[in-house]
Amino acid sequence: MRKSRRILAREQIKSSEGEFIWELENSYELSPKLSSLILQTAKESLLRENILREGQIEVTVIEIDQRAGQVIEKMAKKKVRLTIDNGIEDKEIKKEFGRINLRQIKIERITEQAIEQGGVLSQEDLSKYLNCTIRTIQRDIKQIRAKGIEVVTRGYLHNIGRCQTHKVKIISMLLDGFTYSEIRIRTKHSIGAIKRYIESFTKVLMAESRGIYRSKEISLVTGISESLVKQYKTLIRESKKDKTRRENLKQLIERNSYREHIKKTEKSYTKPQAAMIGGLS
Repeated sequence: MRKSRRILAREQIKSSEGEFIWELENSYELSPKLSSLILQTAKESLLRENILREGQIEVTVIEIDQRAGQVIEKMAKKKVRLTIDNGIEDKEIKKEFGRINLRQIKIERITEQAIEQGGVLSQEDLSKYLNCTIRTIQRDIKQIRAKGIEVVTRGYLHNIGRCQTHKVKIISMLLDGFTYSEIRIRTKHSIGAIKRYIESFTKVLMAESRGIYRSKEISLVTGISESLVKQYKTLIRESKKDKTRRENLKQLIERNSYREHIKKTEKSYTKPQAAMIGGLS
């Protein structure tokens, strides 16, 4: 156990993420936990679409609306960005749940990323980008689908909607009353990933609570892909039929509204304070 921790620590240090965390901990004397949270925020907020993040690749795939049966050379193509290696988060998943679970999480992640960008991966694509055999990919997909989680690949588009994507599955579990720890153990996803999915879902929920209902408008306001917005809207609509989920939706709205109120209060309080300080100097 000690040896594996030392190896993980060395891998973390030998990356740009590890360098960033080291600077936060040593130059700014921040705690490891706070440093990791700042790293995650920076990855989400500061890295723009024109920059490939470390661990990402840009590939050309078939557009999602292309019908099967056509000659592949004549099909419309789409460039998409896939996160093959999510850095420290992936390393921690591998350490806790093993390489097979990590590979399955990668399959869930990159197939959904392709769909959200208007493309679709084939099983051959997955085999190539994850460096394993097609038979391994087929076995992994079968195991993922057995959990009720959808994996959309080329040739399987007609079955969209029968199962949930892993993001919707995770949010559904939260609405059913599962804790973050329970969801992590059941899905093998990290707490950080679970929180990100909940935050993006809450953005869509709050947009609807403010009278914004069109998927395209919500996508523009939140920065979430229109495809994912539609999934979240369907989940919201279906969850309102269930008493427990309906109550948890209400709590998410109330909690988020309270946070927004606190932020507004802090801003309105800070400005007069700044003016007073300036006037005294």
